Amino acid sequence: MLGWTDQAELIQTASGLSSDETLQAMFPQVSHLIDGRLEFVPVEAGLFCSVNDFRTRGAGGDRMVLRNCLAIQIVKTANVRLSLPGHARYSHHSGARITLTTYPREVRQVRSYEAGRHVNYVGAWADPELLIDRFGVEVDALFEPLRSFFRGQADAPASISLPLPPRLLTTLDDILAVPYLGSLRRTYLQAKMIELVCEVAAAMSRPGETTARPEDGGLTYHERQQVEAAALIYRKELGAPPSVRDLAERVGLNRNKLTLGFRDVFACSPHEYSKEARMDWAHHLLLEGATPVAQVAGAVGYTSASAFSRAYSEHFGGPPSRRSRS
Repeated sequence: MLGWTDQAELIQTASGLSSDETLQAMFPQVSHLIDGRLEFVPVEAGLFCSVNDFRTRGAGGDRMVLRNCLAIQIVKTANVRLSLPGHARYSHHSGARITLTTYPREVRQVRSYEAGRHVNYVGAWADPELLIDRFGVEVDALFEPLRSFFRGQADAPASISLPLPPRLLTTLDDILAVPYLGSLRRTYLQAKMIELVCEVAAAMSRPGETTARPEDGGLTYHERQQVEAAALIYRKELGAPPSVRDLAERVGLNRNKLTLGFRDVFACSPHEYSKEARMDWAHHLLLEGATPVAQVAGAVGYTSASAFSRAYSEHFGGPPSRRSRS
């Protein structure tokens, strides 16, 4: 039987040791089952975060004692089962989401992972008083069960799920792909974690997720958020735009729904939206005059300068050489 890991002890240990040392000291039963990255990020008193990007070599899990905190998970990909006393089992299987779990008073949590699973999320434990004082959470504007938890009226833990706002998707990608080392890495991750919690605090204060289909048959609130997240990915990844299939998987929609959503929101297909964004950026680079045409082509996802020139000419009615000052 696995022993219980105390939340306060983990936070204290992670503040003085590296993430690898903390993992070995606090989770010896699972450290050998993880292939990838589990990084602990103490941000400030009342806010402790982790970056989870690993594949499980074997089945495993952990048993935590948590006290009066809101657990935040910004999930990109995960297959996790969570058991809470007095609460039905919670499972997250895929799709980009915000998952919030309330832990009033003292709660014992059992979490398990299956073998061969990719776990890809950013997590945080946040003190409710910190969220009110520092992040401006307005308790009266919250929906249940968050309102009862923040008022100190909750007796049992609860888990809820929210759509992932588009800006959070890029913050999540930034955290998972952080290129820095040492003190710069720690400072960067701490800043990004604060940005992440700001977005979560804003999402919490909105009304609950609207899943009802509008009378005109258009997108639900959740689906619109997913389409806007997909558009943001296209604008961010101009040099290597994902396929429609990969994009749909990343935002949690099927391909047909994503295509229909782009036509509803942007009046074009995903491919047309991506091309428009790439051509606009190429046009901007050419007008600046500091980047040769061949490099501009690579910056917007073309491996061939001639293919880029043809696409640019079709879009703007003239070759890129006319716009370039170089």
